[in-house]
Amino acid sequence: MIQTTSTVLSSKMVSTLQGETVKAVCAQNIEETEGFAVTLRRNSSSTELCYIQLGNFTIWSRNCTERINLEYNKSTKGFYVVMERVSVKDSGVYSCTLDKTLPPPVRTQSQSNISLTVSALPVVEVSLASSSPIDKETTLTCSAWDFYPGDIQLSWSKGSQLLTNSTRNDSLFHNSNGSYSYISNLVVSKHDWNEFAQFSCQVNHSTLKMPVVKNLILTQSEKASLDYDLRILVIVFGLLAILVAITVATVKLRFKSTSQSSAERGLPETAEPHPPQESQSDTTYSLLTHYPGSAL
Repeated sequence: MIQTTSTVLSSKMVSTLQGETVKAVCAQNIEETEGFAVTLRRNSSSTELCYIQLGNFTIWSRNCTERINLEYNKSTKGFYVVMERVSVKDSGVYSCTLDKTLPPPVRTQSQSNISLTVSALPVVEVSLASSSPIDKETTLTCSAWDFYPGDIQLSWSKGSQLLTNSTRNDSLFHNSNGSYSYISNLVVSKHDWNEFAQFSCQVNHSTLKMPVVKNLILTQSEKASLDYDLRILVIVFGLLAILVAITVATVKLRFKSTSQSSAERGLPETAEPHPPQESQSDTTYSLLTHYPGSAL
């Protein structure tokens, strides 16, 4: 005979980190399993996440979704829900129902609710977002990826000095898997960055035992690379200036040469039009024609 009270309700709180395996009690004090069935649902949904039907400490049938299982432990006389590789999306309330199926009719013996909260540790990174030899400022980026819950604290420091009035551009993102990400961009002067000052990003979250600190500093090799890039830019701009000067000088020389050639040939630079003149023979013939007493 089963020794559970008919329709016993209980509730359990379970907290874990993303990626872990959760094992929670579904039903207890089960002396025998023959003719019993256990069903796991989420948030009072009719959809079964896992269903098993048992004989005498054996499983007659099982139908469970990926990563979820129901187990019976004979030594502890209890049924357990096992969820592998949990993620933030798995957070919620689950109901576990123990039914007596044989002999009919089906009778509910117990029902328990499991409230699961899955948290996620932030993954912290710092990087040099942008830096150019000709820019007066540079941008440092601190990123905290895939954490849950969404409350997080992020601060910047220069050496041992906390930066409170610096220019920052911070953004919080809600990821498709239910977690959050946070990105902070810190704008610093080129002078501060080039003097080998150490900048630090500190992140604090409820899942951390202590804050995570990431440091960023300009190394000698990076400074040498920036100086080399600056020299290259100076050379390139210098060559471009020389090329432009040569082109302008060539155009002026050609124009001057063309003007001198035209003057030596006596050709006016601009020809002026003249009206046509009558010939002398035509004028004489005209006078003879109109002379008095002339005969044809």
